[in-house]
Amino acid sequence: MAQLPINPATNLITYSAVVPTRGVSQAMLLARAKVWASRVGIPAKPPVFVTELSTDMVVVAGTQSLNFNSSNLTDPATLYFVARISLREGRYQYYFDELTLASTDGSNFRTAEITFQGYPPKATGNAFPTRLRKAFDETIGLLATSLQTALTTPLTTGPVGTEW
Repeated sequence: MAQLPINPATNLITYSAVVPTRGVSQAMLLARAKVWASRVGIPAKPPVFVTELSTDMVVVAGTQSLNFNSSNLTDPATLYFVARISLREGRYQYYFDELTLASTDGSNFRTAEITFQGYPPKATGNAFPTRLRKAFDETIGLLATSLQTALTTPLTTGPVGTEW
């Protein structure tokens, strides 16, 4: 399994990438990012939108179900995260960090850094740490894919083929 990406400045597991979105204006990227943020965001914590140095930024605290099948209610079932998205004409950059795993019954919250330290998962096998790490990696991948889909798919199409 690949090493977890640790940000040396924060010591947090941080997933990031710059993604091109040819032909999509910055205004449309922002509109689409607002829709995505409303879908993944925690209702009690509304997204923050900032414009700085000709870059629009969206910061959202969100959740994503963790595809980890377990009958134990204290096993991780939800991934909490903070997404920071910088939008510029034709591209965006995202950071997913402050990753926390929460149990089904809400009794167990652990940061990803604590959860995965000392449990080196194996690429194969069915041990608990390996299954959890695979579910974690899959969930992060789904999160990045949902963001990319949201930012590259038109919201609606008007009569002349423009978004509105």
